[in-house]
Amino acid sequence: MTPPSAAEGGDAVVERPAAAEPASRPELPDDLARGFPIGQAIGWVVLVAFVAWLLWLFLDNPNLDMAVVRHNLFNANILKGLRNTLMFAVCAEIAGLVIGVIVGFGRLSAVRVFRTAAWLYVWVFRSTPLVVQILLWGNLALLLPKLGVGPWHTETNQVMTPFVAGVTALALHEAAYIAEIVRSGVTSVPEGQREAAAALGLSWWVTQRRLILPQALRVMIPPAGSAFVLLLKSTSLVVVISGGDLLTEAQNIASVNMHTIELLLVATLWFLLVTSVAAVGQRYLERRYDRQNRREPVRGPRWPLGHLGRGTSRKAGARA
Repeated sequence: MTPPSAAEGGDAVVERPAAAEPASRPELPDDLARGFPIGQAIGWVVLVAFVAWLLWLFLDNPNLDMAVVRHNLFNANILKGLRNTLMFAVCAEIAGLVIGVIVGFGRLSAVRVFRTAAWLYVWVFRSTPLVVQILLWGNLALLLPKLGVGPWHTETNQVMTPFVAGVTALALHEAAYIAEIVRSGVTSVPEGQREAAAALGLSWWVTQRRLILPQALRVMIPPAGSAFVLLLKSTSLVVVISGGDLLTEAQNIASVNMHTIELLLVATLWFLLVTSVAAVGQRYLERRYDRQNRREPVRGPRWPLGHLGRGTSRKAGARA
């Protein structure tokens, strides 16, 4: 029995079009489906050949004495220089973080004079070469022979030792980059987060600590880790003021035994080791913090809003 049509006084039956069948994916050629095995093989061959050529250049070179490299790799002076290099990096990084965070928030300040001062700081220390800054601090006694106020003063060279000059220059230079990392991380958080915090009556400190910074850290950790790796390598520049770092000790030994390339290779191997460890640590922090952010949402303060929220939820449940 056929359904009545609209002309016969019945309701018209509208037939829905059949769902279109999904288009089948075009079959890829075998070499494309397998991921270009021929191209990958060529790439691996080129890479292995290049690494073998580098090894041959160093290991089978008559102008390079690998026995000197092995003998000086764990030399007491080399290890002392390595320790000083790590101390330069750690001290400069801690001081740079403190100064950089202050300057970074200064660039975001609502007070115009703070923003201008922070911008000038970043402009000066990012626009001048680090080696020039190290030389300036290392030769500060030429500008200020004595440091102090009134009767309380001392010789500048007694205060501004090569180690202090190196740490000061590295820290101030690092702080300029940390400030920009902090500024970019904080501004990456959507403005709606701040508006919501202001609507809830949260103070600036609580907003930054509990809401903004946990989200900004995901953006800040990768460039901050890269900046620390760069700082580790930049410690070699204190050689211009005989700072006692790894490169300084290697050059001191080379000036005695006249094996310059061998001692530079020793310094290179140690720098490769410490920067690789720092890069692994950076990668670990990135994965750990990313996983933590995905599992644990940003929580608000426990009092009074958290208590108010729990009470509201219980009342709502009671009404239901």
